[in-house]
Amino acid sequence: MSNLKFCPGCGAELVPGDRFCGDCGFDTQSKPAGDTSASAPPPAGTGGNPAAEPAPEPPSPPASMSAPPPATECGPARSAGMGQGPTGEIGRGGGGGNNALMILIAILVVLFLGGGGVYWWLSRGEEPGPGIAVPASNQAGGPAVASNPSSNKAPVAAVDLSRAATYLSEPGFKCTFFVNYPDGTAGVVERTSGRVVPAEAVRVSEVETMVDRGETYGYGFHYVERPDGTYYILDNSPNEIFPALKNNLTVGQTWNYEDESGRITWKVMDMGVTLDLGFTLIENCLIVYEDNQTVDYQALTYYAPGLGIVAVKSPGGKDDFYKMTALTRVDAAQAAATVQQWSPNWAIIKDDRTQN
Repeated sequence: MSNLKFCPGCGAELVPGDRFCGDCGFDTQSKPAGDTSASAPPPAGTGGNPAAEPAPEPPSPPASMSAPPPATECGPARSAGMGQGPTGEIGRGGGGGNNALMILIAILVVLFLGGGGVYWWLSRGEEPGPGIAVPASNQAGGPAVASNPSSNKAPVAAVDLSRAATYLSEPGFKCTFFVNYPDGTAGVVERTSGRVVPAEAVRVSEVETMVDRGETYGYGFHYVERPDGTYYILDNSPNEIFPALKNNLTVGQTWNYEDESGRITWKVMDMGVTLDLGFTLIENCLIVYEDNQTVDYQALTYYAPGLGIVAVKSPGGKDDFYKMTALTRVDAAQAAATVQQWSPNWAIIKDDRTQN
């Protein structure tokens, strides 16, 4: 056991009975015998305080006592993210790499979802909203019309608005209308459009049905396209044809029909009008004023591309005579069957150009 009071290596005070210095690890028993310099009192001028004396450089500790080497960028702790750090804390050595990996994954997920969402949004085919149907194309050969359900608008025309056939109803629609009759009564009418007549000139047929006292009634009519415009044939009078709209439609344009009963005059009042039907907005409507001198009847009729007549109002536009309240797409075969049911003459309808 050493009797030294101060460490010969660093000058620190030794604990009696300890072989190694607690500060620098100096082995006190390795000192040569007879050398008592370490036990001598501190040199003069230090005031008896060994800490005041500058300590010499301590020797390197043994290899068994050195700290573990730090993990490198490519070491196991960095790559696995579960390294044992110098303080014994799991993940301390590789935490930076683990966080970086998680951030990279998060960024990739955001880019994937964001890019996929944008692609889906740009390439998606929108489904029509409730009660709004989208015409695929009109039977007269015009382009399709589109709808914007997010703004609750009915089909927007992408066709020639000056062409009469643009305003024919597309086959496969079922529309509901609220009707105020001239006698003061009111009711609900359903109109179904379909393609049943094989003659090419007959573009579309429609039937209107209503229920009165539990019994259903209906009648049909067929629309024909000619070079100067569109005409209609009532199913119960297949040999007569009447003008509907004329081609090259412009504001102020007029046409008329006259027979032994009297004269009917039509005039284009406006074009490209947006009509608010309550359940939807319909754009690019054509407004035609009708003056039927035979029965002393005047009205404003609203035609929509791909939908046909969507509203009929009083000349001032205040009162609704005939107003669409719902619009849906139905199966083509079902629509054709409905048209045939209420159009007993559908198979003999034709446009032989002998009708006037």
